[in-house]
Amino acid sequence: MWTVPRVTLRIAFCFSVAVASGVCSAVFASEQGVVISKPWRNEPNDDLLYPLTIIHLNDFHARFEETNTVSTRCKPDDGERCIGGYARVVARVKALQQEYADRNPIYLNAGDSFQGTIWYTLLRWNVTSYFLNMLPADAMTLGNHEFDHGVEGLVPFLEAIRSPMLVANIDDREEPTLQGLYQKSIVLERGGRKIGIVGVIHHATDTLSMTDRVRFLDEVESINREVSALKQRDVDIIVVLSHCGFTIDQHIAQECPEVDVIVGGHSHTLLHTGDVVDWPDQPAGDYPFVVEQASGRQVLIVQAGSFTKYVGHLLVYFDEHGEAVRWEGNTEYLNEQYAKDEQIEHELEPWRSQVDTLAVRPVGSSKVFLSKPACRTGECNFGSFVADAFVDYYVGRGEVEHEWTYAAIGITNDGGLRTSLNAGTLTYEDLVTAIPYENTVDTFDLRGQYLLDALEYSASRYNTADVLQFSGLRVIFNLTRPAFQRVQQVDVRCRVCRIPRYEPLDPNATYRIAIAAWIGSGGNGYEMFGQHRTNVRVGPLDIDVFERYVVKMSPIMQGTDGRMVFVT
Repeated sequence: MWTVPRVTLRIAFCFSVAVASGVCSAVFASEQGVVISKPWRNEPNDDLLYPLTIIHLNDFHARFEETNTVSTRCKPDDGERCIGGYARVVARVKALQQEYADRNPIYLNAGDSFQGTIWYTLLRWNVTSYFLNMLPADAMTLGNHEFDHGVEGLVPFLEAIRSPMLVANIDDREEPTLQGLYQKSIVLERGGRKIGIVGVIHHATDTLSMTDRVRFLDEVESINREVSALKQRDVDIIVVLSHCGFTIDQHIAQECPEVDVIVGGHSHTLLHTGDVVDWPDQPAGDYPFVVEQASGRQVLIVQAGSFTKYVGHLLVYFDEHGEAVRWEGNTEYLNEQYAKDEQIEHELEPWRSQVDTLAVRPVGSSKVFLSKPACRTGECNFGSFVADAFVDYYVGRGEVEHEWTYAAIGITNDGGLRTSLNAGTLTYEDLVTAIPYENTVDTFDLRGQYLLDALEYSASRYNTADVLQFSGLRVIFNLTRPAFQRVQQVDVRCRVCRIPRYEPLDPNATYRIAIAAWIGSGGNGYEMFGQHRTNVRVGPLDIDVFERYVVKMSPIMQGTDGRMVFVT
């Protein structure tokens, strides 16, 4: 368990007199009181400070084309706003590189370029490396989704990409095909100074993706070890390029004494200073988010949301000792007012022709918004719809008398649902974007006690991607209780019965479950499934099951029905 660090929470204001004189002091509120930073303009010793500009992108997730505000393909004819897309990212990054050309700009990509749209489903690493190479980042790190098709699916990307790939905390001794295709760190020289960039990925990536025999090491230990080596090379500015998520980034900031800036990804966290009007997301904190170490040093954390909706830029001034003394910058929302790069738009066309025939095919329609954000904190209609689809596929496939379905329980998780779906026409691309991972919908038998263990684990992971969504269960969770004591009541729908009904869970009874293969095999911490399941049968692809149910239920009118209740 990590201790939440002391953090700086908010930049407040500039005194009007100071602004008039060209000097502005930042006022920060923290747990320790108010801290006033050094002025950031018109300082007499400005010439002694070294400016470094960090332009950054994270969690691209194959948004080659512009999207709507929930990050599926934009349908302007339906009145949707068209935002983001790689052409806007490239145009804005190029403009920032030019704007800050005299302040040592570097461009960093914090991972998860793979997965998330039909472009990746059909074209994989080929299209990803092609377009990333049109504007190579000065450094990248790997995200967990780069492993979604195993090491075999990652190696060609690493061979093709022209940016240095940085990961300091993986052990590839049992995966020789990865060896030599990435580095732990890199030293960039800008304006006579050496900047060390250290890459790091989430230590539990082996539970999040198909990592084969790659081992993942502790982030803090790996960073500190690599930073020590960089210091031996006279590097005095350290930037961590992280695909670990905002919570772990704060832990890194607290425990890595030589780190100056952390450029983050993985948690899709939007950091922004100031008001946001009509943005798709609300900021989780100021930009940059400032963590104060026990020594009094301040470490800056930045992250720019996800799905090409945002680009971040941070200008940091360092003294002669490599200490950050002041900074400015923010995330920018790439709405329809931002220009697109014409070359990228042109190059997208031949690839788009391969995608469009399949992508724009209408599958069905929905009368309601199918919500993804609600799935981490309770029952959500999108999760219920998908879990119902799993059970529906097996209806009529029972093998004994009165077995109305082969599996009466369906289970998925928040992390398997990638985006919400708007009301209106649903295309095949919408479906693939919402459920992109190509899991099979498998079945297995499981004793009631282990099903109860899974529900307790889900409750312990409240407000994370690990929370289960289900069909055929009615569960009351009491969040006022300690973790792993929160399941207050479970009723289970019968499978072999003339009239389906709900009965109290029997820890010694055996239940049959239809479930996404990744979770069912123990992914995301659900070892009780992987270790104790019996009578396993591999099923069809989830996208095929989902499409079948969308066709059947259109127009969709899915609501919530109380199958999951949280007592708080």
